[in-house]
Amino acid sequence: MKQVLQSLRTGELAVLEVPEPACPPGFVLVRNAFSFVSPGTERASREVAKSSLLQKARERPDQVRKVLEKVRAEGVVSTFQKVMARLEEPTPLGYSCAGRILEVGEGVPGLFPGMRVACAGAGYANHAHVVAVPKNLVAVIPDGVTHEQAAGTTLAAIALQGLRVGEIQLGENVGVIGLGLLGLLTVQLLKANGCRVLGVDLSPRMVSKALELGADTALLRSQDVEGAALAMTGGHGLDAVIITAATDSNDPVELAGVLARRRGRVIPVGTVPMDVPRRIYYPKELRLILSTSYGPGRYDPEYEERGRDYPYAYVRFTEQRNMASALALMAEGKLKIDPLITHRFSIDSADEAYALVEGRREEPSIGILLDYSLPEGVELRPPVSTSKIGIPKPSGGVSVGIVGAGQFVSGVLLPRIANLPGVKMTRVATARGASAAAVAKRFGIPNSSCRAEDVFSDPDIRSVVIGTRHHQHSQQVVAAVRAGKDVFVEKPLALTQEDLARVQQVVEETGRTVMVGFNRRFAPLAREVREWFSPCQWPLHLIGRINAGRLPQGNWLLDPEEGGGRILGEACHFVDLFQFWTGSSVVDVQASSLRPPDGVPSG
Repeated sequence: MKQVLQSLRTGELAVLEVPEPACPPGFVLVRNAFSFVSPGTERASREVAKSSLLQKARERPDQVRKVLEKVRAEGVVSTFQKVMARLEEPTPLGYSCAGRILEVGEGVPGLFPGMRVACAGAGYANHAHVVAVPKNLVAVIPDGVTHEQAAGTTLAAIALQGLRVGEIQLGENVGVIGLGLLGLLTVQLLKANGCRVLGVDLSPRMVSKALELGADTALLRSQDVEGAALAMTGGHGLDAVIITAATDSNDPVELAGVLARRRGRVIPVGTVPMDVPRRIYYPKELRLILSTSYGPGRYDPEYEERGRDYPYAYVRFTEQRNMASALALMAEGKLKIDPLITHRFSIDSADEAYALVEGRREEPSIGILLDYSLPEGVELRPPVSTSKIGIPKPSGGVSVGIVGAGQFVSGVLLPRIANLPGVKMTRVATARGASAAAVAKRFGIPNSSCRAEDVFSDPDIRSVVIGTRHHQHSQQVVAAVRAGKDVFVEKPLALTQEDLARVQQVVEETGRTVMVGFNRRFAPLAREVREWFSPCQWPLHLIGRINAGRLPQGNWLLDPEEGGGRILGEACHFVDLFQFWTGSSVVDVQASSLRPPDGVPSG
């Protein structure tokens, strides 16, 4: 399949052939019909990608802080390797699309292959022929709504969330600053909500379009906007002002304060600076209310990745329920998408679409669609191999398969494997097709996919390197060993005693070799310490202090089911190191915990 990708290091945009994603539990696999190009968010993403490393650092000081913390915890060399690996990995674009379900993962009730759905989420609802999307980020398309219209659902949900957090009420006078795609969606939603709407933009064309779509008043920024707002409200000012502009100027925030009435609300939805002018906001006692993307659940991995919905009675409108509301309004004819679509491009012509977004092509545009139709007679999915037996064939060297290629594997392990004489990497499988294709290209690996089974069933592969997330290790080790492979697996080998027992059983049955990536014992200084203590004729009392740095809340390593926590996931390295130094196994464990004042344990 094809996917639109950009290089985070150089900003180069490309449409590449990548493996089709797998469909893990809690996800659905969707064959895209159309996707919307976001003129604000994606333009900003392109600008950052094309900037220099210094400019990137200035744009994202939060990421710079993370890098410095990693340097303190892991050292310069390790951090540099991981940062460069991250920059080399292509970044997917797009977050709003629509199509039909191809496959439904385990634990996804109510959705079936063939159903039409709208999809949301950066990193999920990408510009690609096929996407794998978590169940909480899809909404069923009602009858009467086309795929082209439904592709704009995520953008409509962003606009809708601005109304919800702004507590917009029936009959209020509301301003919209910025009448681009997001602004025109907001105008329609406000009218559907029974509001009187005043729109402001720099473009005469967008002002005219807002009036077409129902705005009561729409003006150019150069006109007497304040006078119009006062005239519209009997001299009071607007009840609320929603900012949907995308600009580096602080003018929208200042103008919103001028237009709002005393104790009014200002809701920034677009990408704008927020240097709030006290001289304007303070005397009026204005409220600045931030709107987070398309609703509650955004940026919460429990909701988005793990599919844990919020209680309906307590969180009436989540991301998914905002999407469903937007689709319902489209079906009722109250939210019109067709008048906003100005351009359609095939995925092969994606660069032309971004030329419009970035201003490289001077042509008026609002809504830009990417079309995933295929020429007649062309099939998206290649024939599936029926081979189920992966017992290695005899060969003159060691053929290695890679399962999982995150920052550590691609930045540290693979460069070293690539330099081993007599060893050849022949297949790589990662969760995302773009990552698999990029790693394959970087290391000259001839085959790539998104399914670990492709590695295990390949009869040419003799050994497998597993570097996926912790909860997958034991299951994948068992599958690889049963397929006749020797395995190197990153720590930990398992997260439960039961999983460990299953691994032990299959290794004993097959006689294959399984090695866990406990690398500390192989460090030159670690070996010198062991030699210094040898021969050991007295009890050793060792105290280890681990400088690992704090993990942010929500990090997958802290999830007991996925990462296992920091003891199983990281401290295991040092348990192994102590066993190496002492020549003894663990016979007893005691633990105590320090808790912060609020009593909530942290990473």
